[in-house]
Amino acid sequence: MQSTAPANWPDRTAQNPQPPDDPPLQAEALSSVSLLQGESSIAIDHLGTRYVLRATRAGKLILTK
Repeated sequence: MQSTAPANWPDRTAQNPQPPDDPPLQAEALSSVSLLQGESSIAIDHLGTRYVLRATRAGKLILTK
């Protein structure tokens, strides 16, 4: 079976044939202001699927497929 883990994951197929359930957490957080850059929404392509990150008037973030 070929691994479907992202390229930045360590190769652990010898010890654990299943990829981890969750990707590793990033050490540094990204600011929503820097991501949105003044826009109310942005499109994010992830593994061939497009998602939309939207900021609401109430200041919340919504991620939709």
